[in-house]
Amino acid sequence: MKAGTCILSSMKSGLYARLAGWVFLFCAVGCAFSQADSADIIPTFVVADVGKKFNLITYGDARFTDPADTSNSNAVIRRTLVDKVAQEKPAALLFSGDMPFRGSNDDDWQQVDKEIKPLWDAKIRIYPALGNHELFVREQRGLQNWWKRFPDLQGKRWYSVLFGNCIFIVLDSDFSLKNGHVQDAWLESQLAHLPAEADFVFVMTHHPSYTDSHDSLFGGGHSARKQERELAARLEALQPTIRPRIIAIAGHVHNYERFEHSGVTYVVSGGGGATPYLFDRSPFDKFQGGNSVNYNYVKFEIDGPHLKATMFRLDATSPDHARFEAKDTFTLDSVPLKTTPAVTGTTAPARGLQ
Repeated sequence: MKAGTCILSSMKSGLYARLAGWVFLFCAVGCAFSQADSADIIPTFVVADVGKKFNLITYGDARFTDPADTSNSNAVIRRTLVDKVAQEKPAALLFSGDMPFRGSNDDDWQQVDKEIKPLWDAKIRIYPALGNHELFVREQRGLQNWWKRFPDLQGKRWYSVLFGNCIFIVLDSDFSLKNGHVQDAWLESQLAHLPAEADFVFVMTHHPSYTDSHDSLFGGGHSARKQERELAARLEALQPTIRPRIIAIAGHVHNYERFEHSGVTYVVSGGGGATPYLFDRSPFDKFQGGNSVNYNYVKFEIDGPHLKATMFRLDATSPDHARFEAKDTFTLDSVPLKTTPAVTGTTAPARGLQ
């Protein structure tokens, strides 16, 4: 991948793109900005040339690093997944964080450049979320390395994309979402002014709102943090009041999980190559796949108001003959509201880039 090249730059400009502002500048200089700032209520980017029938793929937690480091990540698995996604040629890849092992390490990012080159060569649009490893070991250095690979995100730690009839709301779960904080105010405005075109709302964070991995059998694993649990409560309160369906995507847990709460679907797809977490699944996990390793990616097939999702698990028991198996599937439909929504979309103008 050439330095400074970014799939985001291939987006066609539209009304929203012309109006999107550098609202994140205020965060960078430590200044507050008003919740009423009109730049908050429109998508940061717009891709209008994809229609309403296309495929998306999501996964995360590759931890690209020196292939000789087999304790933190598996280079064979990483490359097999990248090659498979490149073959799939989705309209977009939603990467849920932990792309490098050490975000402030230039060698790890050079390994990222080398290993994801098939995705860039396939001209796949990549929409990444910040994970804790992007910020490891030195946060500012890690951010600079991330922005170098995704220059359209320069200065931004969170953003949104109107992508056909989907909207991606990409958050930084290493940054506060507490009431009144800058990211929280932006998110509240985004959710209150969802575009009328949207049939599906993908909310992506690195840390999950629900997980069973805190009971990991062999070490590792995580508990759902208070911040993400509160985000889930917000999404679940919103879902009955809007037409589009909400899908929350996360990584951080090096496996696959799927939960449904109050109409919101939660997908954890962190099987990108990092050391697996093995754990027993509660009855609340819709994927009852036992406590096995699940290197995986999830494919979303969008067809207007209809969505079909499939988790493909990499069977790597024979490295020379790796194959992918469909192990979980679900469908969603964007349906007319049974109740009148409290807030409708808007196209209010805002200052910003032309």
